[in-house]
Amino acid sequence: MIKEIIQLLPEGQRKRGIWVAFSVLLRAILDFAGVAALIPILLVVVKQDDGRGMMLVLCGAVLLFVLLKNTLVVFLTRVQSRYQLKIYREFSRRMFANYYHRGLLFLKGKSSVQLGHEVNYVCYMFSSCVLAPVFRMAGEAVLVLLMVTALVIWEPLAGFLLCASFLPLAGLYVGLVRKRLRRYGMEELEARRKQSRTVVEAYRGYAELEIARAFHTSLASFDQAMEVIVHNRLRMEVYQLFPSFLSEVAVVAGLALLIGTGSGDLGLVSGVFAVAAFRLIPAVRAVLNSWVTLQNASHTITVVKEGIAVMDNGLQENLPSEPPFEFKHTLELHGLEFAFPDGHTLFGGLDLVVGRGERIGVRGASGSGKSTLFNLMLGFLPPTSGGILIDGKKLTSANRSEWHKLVGYVPQEIFIIEGTLADNIALGQPKVDRTKMIQVLEQVQLKEWVDELPQGLDTPLGEYGSRLSGGQKQRIGIARALYKEAEVLFFDEATSALDNKTEQEINHALEILSRQHRELTLIVIAHRESSLAFCDRIFDLDSGNIYTKEK
Repeated sequence: MIKEIIQLLPEGQRKRGIWVAFSVLLRAILDFAGVAALIPILLVVVKQDDGRGMMLVLCGAVLLFVLLKNTLVVFLTRVQSRYQLKIYREFSRRMFANYYHRGLLFLKGKSSVQLGHEVNYVCYMFSSCVLAPVFRMAGEAVLVLLMVTALVIWEPLAGFLLCASFLPLAGLYVGLVRKRLRRYGMEELEARRKQSRTVVEAYRGYAELEIARAFHTSLASFDQAMEVIVHNRLRMEVYQLFPSFLSEVAVVAGLALLIGTGSGDLGLVSGVFAVAAFRLIPAVRAVLNSWVTLQNASHTITVVKEGIAVMDNGLQENLPSEPPFEFKHTLELHGLEFAFPDGHTLFGGLDLVVGRGERIGVRGASGSGKSTLFNLMLGFLPPTSGGILIDGKKLTSANRSEWHKLVGYVPQEIFIIEGTLADNIALGQPKVDRTKMIQVLEQVQLKEWVDELPQGLDTPLGEYGSRLSGGQKQRIGIARALYKEAEVLFFDEATSALDNKTEQEINHALEILSRQHRELTLIVIAHRESSLAFCDRIFDLDSGNIYTKEK
């Protein structure tokens, strides 16, 4: 397990980890020195050779040393904590970016709640429940080794009896609970995933659940996951109490063996034994409890390892930048075919030429692959065979970012971030040109609505655009593309969920836009013929035929 953890760490963090390991060792030595500093006081008290004044002076000196020692321990602890949190931040960020860059097929095949849970919670668990226990175990183990070694050197019998009382009990405990702890950890991970998914689904589907009076099913699922989590936590608390019990049993057993077999000054030897046990009990307890936590969270190693791995998914992020795309003439599909990873072929042999400034409609039955065709044309999916050419230049995963600079995309469900209207229109752009934004809003017939808003462009739109109507969302999607100055606008069944009046208004707005911007190319997917009425040509995906509209 330690080897796996080290292999996960980036090269720079491995080097820094050496210094952190040194700080752990230094902290253990300081803790040992703190315990050793009590021995002179014990010897003076037992022998009573010096007066009380000398004893008080000695106590004061030891107290000053303990204060200085603990100040340094606090600093060393901060060094370790900063390192663990830096690992958490780096792994969480890498996992977030890796999942995103694995592409559309990966994201559609996974639960967004599960991925979010892994990016946030699992990475934090790796830092706090894997790395932290490893450092804690190492430090306390070094402390135990130093104390036992010193005790063996000073009084061999006491040292050996201490080992004889502690080691068998610790070994028995580890052997009994190791596999159970790993199983409990996996059960809790799955329960937390299920619980998070249930909460998100219930809030998003409030209306449907309320109408169907089905919230009780969500609540039952939540309760079931919570029961697993609570049951797991209770079991963990029991296992974490055992080390304290075992440590105390070991100390009493060791004292009994020492009294039964020892000789000489039993008072002094027992006193030193008790001082050693005073620090050994929490040290051994910390080692065993850290081991319990580590075993319970060991599943996070596998999740993090898979999450931060850079997969060969065709997204060659580090290639030299390609020359900028120019769309002056045509967008062409040549023998385009697409099959899913399971082998199911969606369509094949598609040929289409779209001229700059054209208005092209795409129609087809449900499941024929209209949205998949858009994802291919946008470069989100690689074709099984054939290709897509922009002015004769083949679209690939390596140059698709240049193509994206020229296109706008308006899906059926417009992506709205939890921000202001201005934030949503200028999505991803650091500076907002408010004059340009007002002009764009006039073009999509939203200017009057914006003027009525209490905060204008700075009005918050709510979570997922909860304060917007369907038509307003679609117009914001179009405004986003115009603000970006897109040359090609992909319109993916964006009016299918709207009423007839709003659909006509959106189609009319698109028709006006295409007249105002003759160079703007529109590619529109729609079920209804009315949504394609303004198109110059219609591509039928089922038959592969192209129909030219009569002027």
